[in-house]
Amino acid sequence: MKKILIFSASIGNGHNQAARAMQESLADVGYTSMVIDTLEYISPTFHKILLEGYMNLLRISPRMWGKIYHNTEKTRFFDLNVFVNKLLANKLKKLISSVEPDAFIATHPFASCMLSVLKGRNEWKEPIYTIITDYTIHPSWLNHHINYYFMAHEQLYYLVDIYRHDYAKFKPMGIPISKKFTEPLDKEELQERFQIRPEQKCIILSGGGLGLGPMEKVLEGLEEVETPLKTFVLTGLNEKLFRKVSNRTYRHDVVPLRFVNNFHEYLEVADLIVTKSGGLTTAEVLSKQVPMIIYNPLPGQEERNSHFLLNNACAKHANVTEQLIYFIEEMIENPEKAAYMKQMAKRVAKPDAARHIAQFIKNDMEP
Repeated sequence: MKKILIFSASIGNGHNQAARAMQESLADVGYTSMVIDTLEYISPTFHKILLEGYMNLLRISPRMWGKIYHNTEKTRFFDLNVFVNKLLANKLKKLISSVEPDAFIATHPFASCMLSVLKGRNEWKEPIYTIITDYTIHPSWLNHHINYYFMAHEQLYYLVDIYRHDYAKFKPMGIPISKKFTEPLDKEELQERFQIRPEQKCIILSGGGLGLGPMEKVLEGLEEVETPLKTFVLTGLNEKLFRKVSNRTYRHDVVPLRFVNNFHEYLEVADLIVTKSGGLTTAEVLSKQVPMIIYNPLPGQEERNSHFLLNNACAKHANVTEQLIYFIEEMIENPEKAAYMKQMAKRVAKPDAARHIAQFIKNDMEP
C-alpha cells in the first residue's frame, strides 16, 4: 500500500482542512497518509512566534500585510529557499527517512518550499504534489522540483503565463474540501434542529478560522433589517467576540458559534453568507451554492479570492456596513438575484476536487 506524507501548516485553518480532505480521499483510493503540521513539528516555538506575529499583523495593520503580499507577487524579500535550507529542512529529513513515503503533498507554500529544498539536494526522487489553496497563484507557492500543482480553476492559467511556468504541471482540479459537502442532506430536518422558523431568513456571518473581521458592526447593521432573521455567527478562535455576542441581546435571533465540524449543515439551511474570502471557505460555500457577500476582505490572498468571485458573479463585495445591509435586503427582497448567484456558483464550483486529485495522484504513481 502506498504511503503519502501530507505537509500542512496551522496558519489559518484552511491549509489543514485541505490536508484532511486529501487524507480522506486518498484512503478511498487505497493509500495511507499522514498529515504533518510542518512548522509545529519543526519548532513549536518558531510556529507560535510566526502565528502570533501573523495574527497581530492582520488585526493591527492589514494594509501592511497587503503590501507584503503584493510586493512579493513581484519579487521575494529574501531567498526563502536558503532560509529554509539552513534552519528548517534538516528536521523534516529525519521524519521523511523514518516514514519512507512514496510521495509528498504540500498544502502550504512553506511546506512546498522545504520539500523542494530537500529534493533539490537529491535527498529522494519521490514526487511532490502542491495544492494551492486560494483562487489565485502567489509565487511563494512555486518552487523547483514540484511534479504537479493543483490550482482552484482554469481561469488561473493566466498567472502561469505571468510567472513563466510549465502549463503541463498545473491541473485546475479545484481546492480539496471534505466529501461531506457533496452528501445529500434533509434541509427541513436541519431547519427544525437549528430552530429556524419558516418566516426567518438564515444568514451566516463567518470571519474564517481566526474569527477576524468587524462582526459586531455587522450585527448592529442587521438590526435595521425588517425581515425576521436567524443569524449564526462563526467566531472561530476569537473568544472575546464569542463572549460579546453571547452577552448581548438582539432584535433578531443571533447564535454565536466557535469552531463547528458541521459547517456543511449550516450552509445547507443558509439563504446567504457574509464572509471573508478565504480559499477553503470559498470552496465550501461554492459547493453548496450559497450566495455570498464579501465584507472587507483582507488585503492579499482574500482580496484576490474576492476578485475571482466578483468576476464570476458569485458574490457581492461590501466595503461599509451600510452597503452590506443594502445588499442583504436586496438579496432577501429579490430572490431571482439570489437564484442567479447560485447558478453562477454552480458553474465554477469543484466540490469533488479532493477525489479528482487523489485519483490523479494514483494514476500518476501507478501509470
